[in-house]
Amino acid sequence: MCIATLGIVCCRSIALPRRGDILIRIWLDKKRGISMIKRFSVCCGQVIVCCALILSPRVLADGQADLRNALKQLQSTKPIAVNAQFKLVGSSGDHDDLIEHEGVINLRLEDGADGLRAIYSPQLIAQLHAEELAKVEDENVKNSALNAVGQFEYWEWRELLYPAAQLELALARSQFIEEKVDERNGKQVRRLKFSMPHDKIDKKYRKYIKKYKNHLLVWVDENGVPLASQMIEKGSGRVFIVISFQFENESYTEYQQQAGHLLVATRDVKEATSGTTMQSRRHFTSTVTPVAVSPTAK
Repeated sequence: MCIATLGIVCCRSIALPRRGDILIRIWLDKKRGISMIKRFSVCCGQVIVCCALILSPRVLADGQADLRNALKQLQSTKPIAVNAQFKLVGSSGDHDDLIEHEGVINLRLEDGADGLRAIYSPQLIAQLHAEELAKVEDENVKNSALNAVGQFEYWEWRELLYPAAQLELALARSQFIEEKVDERNGKQVRRLKFSMPHDKIDKKYRKYIKKYKNHLLVWVDENGVPLASQMIEKGSGRVFIVISFQFENESYTEYQQQAGHLLVATRDVKEATSGTTMQSRRHFTSTVTPVAVSPTAK
């Protein structure tokens, strides 16, 4: 308590206080003042600590930059081999006469000094031949590896074996939108959102697509390593003036690491296209299991 306050306290007394009373009050006021200073110092210390945490490099880390750096580090040149399973369910044809397609195929993919190899086992080759013979009797055979084999080719293989390169390509075409804190499997992660503009669509298709929306979500850990991603795109357009079409595609991918590579663990893709008279739907899932590299791939 200051001197002015002490004077007010004294004036409010009915009788002038004795010298001892005044000394006691001064001592008590000093004690209170020291206590207030201590509390103020603690509060200031807490504020400083909070500010230090908020401004720390890890909290202010740029998720987009972390992701780009991680992608460069996850493209090892070491040989890699995986067993891949591809399941397909779909339909296509006229609106009133759709043909159903189902199939599953298992094969081995290897990437080594000699490049990418897809290995079709003797059992799979025999199965494909048997199904071709069966197709002579029934051209709409279902639950067939033959239905899947033509759909599961290089364009899908590279998504499974080289997802770091594919994500780099997607980021090069996209604009960064935002970064948010999210949660996956009980752990705090960062979710990055990107969007690809219409002018980044492949030139040979761009002129036919009039309306287009796209967004890409990538979940990354504290080091920027991709954990999962989701891509959704929708659009519509017209070909030769009279033929209109609409499409909607969605993919969800979870990743794993093996020998310095980023690999796909599971990938789920849904594609739907419809036009004036035709429509097509395709839903396929890919599952990847790393295996030992064969001597010929090293």
